Amino acid sequence: MNPLARRIPELDGIRGTAILMVVVFHYVMPWASARPATLLYNLRYATQLGWTGVDLFFVLSGFLIGGILLDTRDSPAYFSTFYTRRFFRIVPLYIVWILTSFGAIWLITAGDFGKWIQDGAFPMWPYVGFAQNFWMAAQNHFPNYVGVSWSLAVEEQFYLTLPLIIRFAPRNWLPWIVGLGIVMAPALRILIFYHMPQHPVGLYVLMPTRADSLLFGVLGAMLMRDEKKKLKLKNSGFLLAVTLVMLASFAACLMMIDGNLGSEPMATIGYTVMAAFYLCLILFCITQTHSWLAAVMRLSWLRWLGAISYGVYLFHDQVRAALCSAILLPSDYLRTPWGWVAGLVSFAITVAICSASWVYFEKPMMSLGQKSATWGGSVAQVNAS
Repeated sequence: MNPLARRIPELDGIRGTAILMVVVFHYVMPWASARPATLLYNLRYATQLGWTGVDLFFVLSGFLIGGILLDTRDSPAYFSTFYTRRFFRIVPLYIVWILTSFGAIWLITAGDFGKWIQDGAFPMWPYVGFAQNFWMAAQNHFPNYVGVSWSLAVEEQFYLTLPLIIRFAPRNWLPWIVGLGIVMAPALRILIFYHMPQHPVGLYVLMPTRADSLLFGVLGAMLMRDEKKKLKLKNSGFLLAVTLVMLASFAACLMMIDGNLGSEPMATIGYTVMAAFYLCLILFCITQTHSWLAAVMRLSWLRWLGAISYGVYLFHDQVRAALCSAILLPSDYLRTPWGWVAGLVSFAITVAICSASWVYFEKPMMSLGQKSATWGGSVAQVNAS
């Protein structure tokens, strides 16, 4: 059995860290309008890195899904099993999210908060086909309330291409193909940034321009399946730690220079730097298991948050919107102290709902997917759940 086929607790903790970053950023970001040099402004500034939690999700997804595909490359049920299991993991909860999201938008037709909800809301059909990122790029706009699913569309589009590459490309070509994809992504972003400045959203939400983050994860999966390289990583804890600190410092500098998602530093090399940083974080935690950082990632509450992270990612904005609508807070509530209260209560409600969803809905759906397909005797990476 491949040792990576067992569940790796540190990866659940990393996933929990990623969703925590995203939620904190979304709940704190509105403090951008606070006066400079105030406590609230500095707190918002300190959490600016939070939006890159999506990049951490991308790298982790590439690592896990790439690992599954590499381990099962020669299975006769390679495609059918992969897509069956992905379908039952992703689509059932996503359908619930679509119905609740667009149902709420349809019901809320008046009032100040209703206008905030509906601002830039797109028609349902792009979401049904996981094409909302194309729509957002064409409209050059992130819609409120339903915009978070762009990253899910990117991952689903990535799943349509990666299995083909891993299945049919010669093994010795794979590192070169992955490396070429990592290089091409920032090249495409630079092209859009300088030659199509009217579509800055496109460089952030399109799969080819974000492929470097996903492919860095695939690269990590390949490294961990080479016994010599894996042993070298395990014996290079100090070098990994130094590299991690250097990349973290570089990432912090990018945030201080201009950490906005469409800024020149981020559009050119920023996303690639973040992907390298997060891959280094993953490799450090799973090879240096006795480190304090790995111990943090094994905390039970963080691992649980990682287990329910898919639901939390989809529904945390919905819950906050519903709560504030129910208590009739105006759309500028986020710039008042009530924003803190609403955020904390919304997070607690979200965790409760998504915990129930994980136990009573998502896990049964995953079990159904596992019963519907087999790997022909091979073992899949279970952290991909």
